[in-house]
Amino acid sequence: MSGLSHQFLPFGSREAATRFATQFIVGGLEKALEGKATASLMVSGGSTPGGVFDALTGEVLDWSRVMIGLVDERWVDPEDAASNERLVRQRLLRGHAGAAGFLPMKTLDAAPGAAVADRSQAYAPHCSPADVVLLGMGEDGHTASWFPGSAGLAEALDSQAAVAAIDATGCPVAGDHTARITLTGQAVANAASAILLIFGEAKKTVFETALTASAMDKPIRYAIDKLGPRLTVVWAA
Repeated sequence: MSGLSHQFLPFGSREAATRFATQFIVGGLEKALEGKATASLMVSGGSTPGGVFDALTGEVLDWSRVMIGLVDERWVDPEDAASNERLVRQRLLRGHAGAAGFLPMKTLDAAPGAAVADRSQAYAPHCSPADVVLLGMGEDGHTASWFPGSAGLAEALDSQAAVAAIDATGCPVAGDHTARITLTGQAVANAASAILLIFGEAKKTVFETALTASAMDKPIRYAIDKLGPRLTVVWAA
């Protein structure tokens, strides 16, 4: 493992943290585009990254050479309010960033497991490695859809594929949306750079607890260890 050599950057406001995260992502994509034809950005859903998405829409770079994908997705219709795809289409794929490509995770299959082979094939070229990954974290220590106690967690962390199915039944933070598809441990761990954006004292405490927990109890620990210095943690109260 890479050890706990990530950067932890506290900011005085969520606005300042959002500005830094935006520039971190832009810088990572610009660096990638200097050396290859296309760059990849994998993003998380939830309320925390919304401001970053809004800010990215105003950033001038060659978005037509950027592929945006998801870190994870709930198995809901893309028009559903709980859909990460819907969030990205509404908040990120606009303005300058509207020229970017987008790679959905949700398919017409009845369940995530049936889509794993297809979505792994689609995501693999953009995760070998992903140039920038924007992670979030829940108050149970999950990131992506790696929920503690979820069915498929160990397989998702160990898989050589790009995506995996998760059944989060019985995991309180997953709420009603227990059928999930997610990037695997390898897909996240291979990233050229990653940023974890977290807000609030409670999540800071969870993150600190995760530093001495197991990856099965606090799955964010897997990302912390595997990414090492390629992970920047950005926090604001």
